Amino acid sequence: MGFLDRFKKKEKNNDIDLKFTNSIENEILFSKATQCLQENRNDEAITLFSQILKTEPENIHALNGTGSGLMQSGRLDEAENIFNQSLEIKDNEMAYLNKAIIYGNTGDYENAMKYCDKIIELYPHLKDMAITLKHNFTEQRIKNSDNDSSEINSKAKELIDKANALKDEDETWENDLISEIQPDMPKFRKVTEWDAWELYEDAIEIDPKCETLATSGINEIKAKLLSKFLFFNITMNDDFNPERKLDSLKINIMMYMANENYAKASMAIQEILTTIDENDLDAINYKGALSFYFDDIDEAIECFEMVSKSGNGVYMFYADFNKAFAFRRKAMITGDYDYMVKALDIYDEMLKDPQSFEIVKPYQREILDKIQSFMNVPLF
Repeated sequence: MGFLDRFKKKEKNNDIDLKFTNSIENEILFSKATQCLQENRNDEAITLFSQILKTEPENIHALNGTGSGLMQSGRLDEAENIFNQSLEIKDNEMAYLNKAIIYGNTGDYENAMKYCDKIIELYPHLKDMAITLKHNFTEQRIKNSDNDSSEINSKAKELIDKANALKDEDETWENDLISEIQPDMPKFRKVTEWDAWELYEDAIEIDPKCETLATSGINEIKAKLLSKFLFFNITMNDDFNPERKLDSLKINIMMYMANENYAKASMAIQEILTTIDENDLDAINYKGALSFYFDDIDEAIECFEMVSKSGNGVYMFYADFNKAFAFRRKAMITGDYDYMVKALDIYDEMLKDPQSFEIVKPYQREILDKIQSFMNVPLF
């Protein structure tokens, strides 16, 4: 949804739809100004918005437009002052959103995150956009970090080093008893990402100064796990048409996710769910996966449950597999290992279908090993 659409309101006056101003003349100026913004003709846009403000000094849309023009021109301090004026008149989403972006661009990530949280609290329809911004700010902070690993607590550094080695570990499960009973049983690479993720989080708890370093590893693990999520290949549909907007968006989403461009993927998902079909199972499944990535686990579980209940066959299978990932993460967050058992129950049910063995078995085995470590009882 674009800048204009988010703030559209209809007022009938002489059969003219007035959207942002109190007069036809100013509405024409506003339309010209926003066109200038879109074409990056920022000085012209600012001049046109200022003409509106002469007669409507408290028009927050003209103020926000002015601020946007100043932002695009790199005049961030002036832009922030304008957005502050807008907020003094009325709380509004565009001012909060742009202030978050300004703080992010100036490296004040703490305040950038605070404004994103405020947007999530006050404007639920912009939740996905705010979460995406938070992710981008985290990535920027990692790239721009001046943290010196030598300053990190030695125990935290040890955990990070162990996590770094563990997340890429190339080891297969070996069990003499199983090999003897089932000599032809395939060997599977161990799933070590979950343990590595926990080590990174333990390091942050020990020493918050290592957050940037640990978060980089966590995001790498998230991306790796996200690549394991299951999605329906829409090109297999009989009516697949890449020229159709819905199909085009879905193809783009998969490309964005593969290239770790989660911001664009999130926007494309929202476009499907808000303008095309709010019940599209593919889009809901995609949304659940991104919610997992952004650690909104409850929303991820809700999305996968919707797909599982509404879909059938392969959609149910994919959604249940993805939901098990969410339950596994929920167990980490809450410390409630009932969620781990829920994930295990899903895997056990899936393993009744021999065709799912190679996909599901490594993750089922990872949970079994984890439970074994808690109970100190051999599980095969």
